[in-house]
Amino acid sequence: MLNVQTLIRQDGRRQLITGGVLVATGLFFLLSILAWQYQSFLLSLLYGPVLTISGLALLKTGFRDYEKAKQTDSGFTKDYMIDTVEKLPGRMYMGHSTKNFFQATLYDMDGKAYTRINEEPSFLHKLTFLAYYGSILSADYTMYNQHGDAVYHIEKKGGFSWRGYVQLPNGHYVAYTKDSKDKATGRRIFHYVEKDYCRWSAEGDPYIGHYKVKDHVGTVWAVIKQNAIPVEAAERFEEINGYLIEWKKRDEIPQSLLAFLFLLQSRQNL
Repeated sequence: MLNVQTLIRQDGRRQLITGGVLVATGLFFLLSILAWQYQSFLLSLLYGPVLTISGLALLKTGFRDYEKAKQTDSGFTKDYMIDTVEKLPGRMYMGHSTKNFFQATLYDMDGKAYTRINEEPSFLHKLTFLAYYGSILSADYTMYNQHGDAVYHIEKKGGFSWRGYVQLPNGHYVAYTKDSKDKATGRRIFHYVEKDYCRWSAEGDPYIGHYKVKDHVGTVWAVIKQNAIPVEAAERFEEINGYLIEWKKRDEIPQSLLAFLFLLQSRQNL
């Protein structure tokens, strides 16, 4: 079983490499402005600053994670979060508005908010999000339940590959996420791993964007449909980037499942 130190060290190394590549590419575009060629001037002016800023942000978080791995406890602890959502509507929507990139919320079809995650972005992160490049950056979120209480701290690591972590409020790591591909079917599978077993998974076609969310014994809890707009609330959610959730099990929804769904949403959209 992989430990937290190994995983975060890998994340830090990946972000440092990706950040270095982006900075080098961004500087190439910026230097090409000096050539004053009309065909490349606008392209360089557009991509140069964005790639450079994104690269610097990844270098910063990569170095932070590489150093953090040295002080991190080696193992994942048991998730003692017993808080659940007693009952949810059959159809809901999870996403963020075009006016607020740094908060994602779970809504019912009437627009009532149930749970949410909030990010406190750095200045570099805000600059990059203005150019819609935030999906490759690291992000730290706090997840709140329907009563407004903080239940988890969620980390999304940056780079072109994806990994997320879930921590209890006391800082102990309880789970991480990873993805894989079924070579036979071409379907993408996302895993939510607690200690030595996969508690949740989401499997589906990445081109269609529909995934079945299952527990460790294979029971389907929900079907999520990326960027699907519910007919009954089309106007309400037309400016919300996210996905439609059709719950197959609606009672006693664990907070860990909601954390997994938020991590999937942050990977796809934030």
